[in-house]
Amino acid sequence: MPSSQVSLALFVPLIAKREKVDEVSAFLGAGYDLVQAEPDTIQWFGVKYADHTPPTYAIFDTFRAESGRGAHLSGKVAEALMANAGALLAAGPDIMSNNILANKVVEGAKVGVGLRVLLTAKPEKVDEVREFLTGALPLVEAEPGTLVWYAIEFPGTNKFGIVDFFADETGRNAHIGGKVAEALFANADAMLVSPPDLVKVDVVASSVKSVKEKRG
Repeated sequence: MPSSQVSLALFVPLIAKREKVDEVSAFLGAGYDLVQAEPDTIQWFGVKYADHTPPTYAIFDTFRAESGRGAHLSGKVAEALMANAGALLAAGPDIMSNNILANKVVEGAKVGVGLRVLLTAKPEKVDEVREFLTGALPLVEAEPGTLVWYAIEFPGTNKFGIVDFFADETGRNAHIGGKVAEALFANADAMLVSPPDLVKVDVVASSVKSVKEKRG
């Protein structure tokens, strides 16, 4: 993967205390301001799971290199999260590192809704799932309403995921009814331990920096 592209990510589910939902949303809004000062945090999304019990949020962010991910984990957003976790969260946070297998990012995209899809491969099908997700990129690139899309792998496990974002419900519905989803569900019984775990999310805040290399 070229150095101009993101290759690493963090996925951090946040289970809010029921009485602290508004405060968690406000925290993610404040996180947007803090992440602007992190030049190596390339894309950052704070989301809320739609119609989910218990109330769950998540942070998903991307990096070009381990140095950027490490800087983020020791930066102000992570510091604020850990300082407020006891007051705001019912559990966690569970910080999960992952590798980006393939991605599509439309520069300047304004996103409002998204999807979080978790996949558990059968042990003998790990390579096949990895190849499926990598090979899905051309199909995603043909979807004009899919503005941001990541296929991810949780290293050292048989777990994968898709995190993607859209301007509105029209784009999301088109993707759910599109060729990637059709192929995924058609092959799920053969490749996966259980059906894909799909959750709709609403974007609370997002920061999408350019993935192009900086030039002097």
